[in-house]
Amino acid sequence: MTVLKVAIVGCGNISRSHARSYAAAPAEVVGVADIVLAKAEELAGKIGGTAYASATELLAATDPDLVSVTTPPGSHAELAIEILAAGKSVLLEKPPVLSLAEMDAVAAAERASAGSVYVVFQHRHGSGGLRAASLLADGSLGKPQVAVCETLWFRPVSYFDPEWRGTWVGEGGGPTLGHGIHQIDLLLHLLGPWKSLTATAVRLDRPVEFEDVSMASVIFESGAVATVINSLLSPRELSRIRIDTTGGSLEVNHLYGYSDADWTFHPVPDAARAATLGLDPGVRRTGSSSDVSSGADPWVASAGDDVPSNHEAQLGRLVDDLLAGRTHETTLASTRPTMEFVTALYASALTGTAMRRADLTPDHPFYRALHGDVPQAVIDRTMT
Repeated sequence: MTVLKVAIVGCGNISRSHARSYAAAPAEVVGVADIVLAKAEELAGKIGGTAYASATELLAATDPDLVSVTTPPGSHAELAIEILAAGKSVLLEKPPVLSLAEMDAVAAAERASAGSVYVVFQHRHGSGGLRAASLLADGSLGKPQVAVCETLWFRPVSYFDPEWRGTWVGEGGGPTLGHGIHQIDLLLHLLGPWKSLTATAVRLDRPVEFEDVSMASVIFESGAVATVINSLLSPRELSRIRIDTTGGSLEVNHLYGYSDADWTFHPVPDAARAATLGLDPGVRRTGSSSDVSSGADPWVASAGDDVPSNHEAQLGRLVDDLLAGRTHETTLASTRPTMEFVTALYASALTGTAMRRADLTPDHPFYRALHGDVPQAVIDRTMT
């Protein structure tokens, strides 16, 4: 094939990012669907293809190679299973599903299908993230020891006006699942398997059934430790990951997507500079070239073309991979550790206990839902 046939199910805001990305790739949109047909017709009028009132109608009338699912999260699993049953591949917007049980059900449908499942975690695919993953994996930046992961965003009360928002059924969870999951996924992608965490989740202001702020203290299998915070109450929005290694400090500061300019790496100070640290406590110093090692900087040396971490980066790569017969690396299976992390955060916050990744077996109370079937009245008391 020289052009991939694609379809989009769900014609809300995020569908436009998929449409733009496919327009920039060797892809043809053959159909779009939405339960509000007028929305599907509007999108089809802009990008081509035929409008349908459901995924069922679209699959019966078209023959796409890949279907983007950009509906509210509560419908992702059911739609993915239907699309896989038709033998088609699926691209799920984040969060891919609302529970580990749903993830495993989709995985079972994938094993029985000719299609495959991929997940939108575009921060893995910007050039900065690709470089960071490669250099951390081969040890060029040193061994990770301490990390900070922050998703400090702001969503007004009006954000929750749609009836599906703010509910366990519609959204599945708060900023941990629906917003911070991007940064969490990138952190895990860079640092590898996590081992255990202890978390807190609170509802301070927004009219939701779950949290509007969460935080966790994490231990990785490598021995590295990290703190993770997610907020929808932060007026000066920021997305940040900082990883301190034996070789230096790697950091990315951005909002909804980074470019190479948003990444920095500060190698460890040379011996002479390190010996002076702390000698004048309380005295502010300005940085200078003497603050760091004079040796080669592996981060600077690895620089190449700047690819921002947007939908176009991942969807363009996905289309190219499928056309070339390559495996696209952001598979459903590769994102399970991220859903496990999110699940453990809610379990720890609602039970007041530390959670190990190994605890999340199918018989665990939080395996089937992020609220763990805890009564809403108890959740309200715990989070407020």
